[in-house]
Amino acid sequence: MSFTLCMAWRRSRPSWPRSIDRSAPGSSVVRDTCLIVRPTWHGRSRSIAIAAPGRCQAWNRDWPPCLSEFSMKRVMTAENALLDTGLRLLILLARLELTDSQRLKALTLCEDITDWSDVTRKAEKLLVLPLAYQHLRSLSPSSITQKGVYEMRCQCLSIIHHNLQIMGEQQRLSREILAPLHIPYMFFKGPSLAKRYYDDPAIRCCRDIDLLVPQQHCLALLDSALQLGYQAYDPEYMSHEITSLQVAIRTKTVMTLISPQGVQIELHKKLDRGGKLYPTEIAMKDRELLSVGGEECWVMPTPELFVYICLHHTRHHWSHLHWLVDLDAIQRHPSFSLDSVYRCAKKQGALTTVEASLDLYHALADDSKRNLTFLGKNANSLLNAFHIAVQGRERDAPINRESPHTPEFSFNWQTTTSHRMSSRVFRWLQCFKPGYEDYQSWPLPARWQWLYYITRPWRVLIKRSSIKVKKKKKIERDQS
Repeated sequence: MSFTLCMAWRRSRPSWPRSIDRSAPGSSVVRDTCLIVRPTWHGRSRSIAIAAPGRCQAWNRDWPPCLSEFSMKRVMTAENALLDTGLRLLILLARLELTDSQRLKALTLCEDITDWSDVTRKAEKLLVLPLAYQHLRSLSPSSITQKGVYEMRCQCLSIIHHNLQIMGEQQRLSREILAPLHIPYMFFKGPSLAKRYYDDPAIRCCRDIDLLVPQQHCLALLDSALQLGYQAYDPEYMSHEITSLQVAIRTKTVMTLISPQGVQIELHKKLDRGGKLYPTEIAMKDRELLSVGGEECWVMPTPELFVYICLHHTRHHWSHLHWLVDLDAIQRHPSFSLDSVYRCAKKQGALTTVEASLDLYHALADDSKRNLTFLGKNANSLLNAFHIAVQGRERDAPINRESPHTPEFSFNWQTTTSHRMSSRVFRWLQCFKPGYEDYQSWPLPARWQWLYYITRPWRVLIKRSSIKVKKKKKIERDQS
């Protein structure tokens, strides 16, 4: 008897596909007894059905009785084994230096690649193209054509130019705004990480500048930046008026500006969404002064940064390969101490996350060990999510993970039951907290802004009702 495993996303009741075909696109046969079909998003909650000829049973829970969690891991492991050769090569190259065995494995993978343009596109999307090009130049595989080398080189030059532009903007921001106004700050991730831990900072792909500033200093920074020609990006309609800036600072955790040179700058009030893992005042107290090329800037200490990137990137399933390179680069730096990292992780309550991240790093270093049999439960679930994320399939493939529904974590093993419960209460209360969109639709002076607490619930109800109507119409169109 042939069974079919189908995961559907629903809000009130499951909506199953009309027919299931073993040869349908996106399906994969696992041991000829199980078929994974791409899910359709109709909401947030999950439902799993086991369909046999002539009958169908559904369980509104994570795992049906006939499938254990272990067997689901076996299914997801088989799904992950379908990574194409180009992705396997890029994952192997996502480190600053290659061992002899890694070089041999990389050359073997190169021999199986026929479309190097596709490899270039994937490397650019996963933010490792300059590093991959550097490794491939050293390896000199015979399968790559001159056209492929030329295309990759042109893309690399464009990316490196953009990276240098972002680094220059960070220096300009520090020199022209932060220093004159005596604003305490700390750069983290991005250009500051590349300058400190990379031998060649330009090969580290950067998309924006991440800047942490205490909330009481955000007003002066935003006011000065807008006067110097920076444009508000998020919130989009933030104006020069003091009231508008004050509302944005009060309601937004992250505000985004675009510099006159077109560089995106994310201004953070907190390092984490709740502000409990990394209180801003403690982060400001522990920061370190980094001096590179005559320029100075404040950055996170190495142990705190390592723990932070493990937490942040795990929340996003390590979906960009340059994050793996960061993990590799920091471990090679003289300031890195694993004992210091573990002490910091214990203090932050992030030891399991750091251990799983290191297991992920070591597992991906050896392409031949992708059967995952040597990994623990936490690292296995993280690696399953990683394999799906790097393929860009988060929305059309089932991810074998437990979702705790908290803003800081993506897996239940990262947190506790009490934290998950408090996060749910906090998320429910956030629905009634006024946002910048309330001010944008109805600008009020500060003394009258308490009215937003009255109008906010109605705005939320209207918004959710319109979303439900749109989803219902979309489902009807898809089924027609």
